[in-house]
Amino acid sequence: MKIAIVAIACVLGTFAAAETVEELGYDWDNIKSLDLFAEPIGPAPPQPGGLRVIGGTVAARGAFPYQAALIVNLLSFCGASIISGDWILTAAHCVDSALVVQVVVGAHNPRTTVDEPTQVRLSANGRVIHSAWDRANLQNDIALLRVAGIPVGSPGISSISLAPATSGTFAGSTGILTGWGRTSDASNAVSNELRTVQLPILTNAVCQSSFGSIVTAQHICTSGAGTRGACNGDSGGPLVVSGVEVGVVSFGASQCEAGHPSVFARVSYFRNWISSNSGI
Repeated sequence: MKIAIVAIACVLGTFAAAETVEELGYDWDNIKSLDLFAEPIGPAPPQPGGLRVIGGTVAARGAFPYQAALIVNLLSFCGASIISGDWILTAAHCVDSALVVQVVVGAHNPRTTVDEPTQVRLSANGRVIHSAWDRANLQNDIALLRVAGIPVGSPGISSISLAPATSGTFAGSTGILTGWGRTSDASNAVSNELRTVQLPILTNAVCQSSFGSIVTAQHICTSGAGTRGACNGDSGGPLVVSGVEVGVVSFGASQCEAGHPSVFARVSYFRNWISSNSGI
């Protein structure tokens, strides 16, 4: 599957008018994931031998109706979540260079509509990227996509609640990560099927032992123990605790199976920013 109070957002206008995914004609086999990596500062925690569950298990169809897939510039892939009938939440690094973004909702296998009556494909018509997004230092990795007419409430499609600004750290809780990210370091493509994995949430102090001071209050981390976590293609996707989204996949180590934590933008930290820019 991987600072100060939030600043005013940078609204980057609307995208050029886009046709349907089929009319745009992207080549799924050549679509690559959009990812961020950080070099760990120390060794990974000891791992139980032989366990390989980076991609977790295949999700039951329709079990995660808030999950969305993004096809960016016809070339790149990210995850995202539905937060209303008009807005999608994702990572800034997924869309900061986007000219066109296709959004797939209600999907189990986003590369085909065969046997997927719930799947809907839409075009984003605008985006909001955090004005303090800093790719070099991996800070403020949060963005919103405006997508008119998401059929929330239709079979297989719903929005996800967001963690309030007053939330605690969630350390010690178990988060559920979903996405189409690679299932191992040996894989060379994103997964055809939506997958899910349960991940223990760490304190940021523990996470800093792997990534140092680049992990700040605006991040939330999950343990890589047992070789579990986000991998290439999961960026922008949701981490959920008890039906509430608490994190957006931001970055991790370049080797997904090395056992280092996965790092997410902390939704509660950015909750007021999300509300100010989407009304959600």
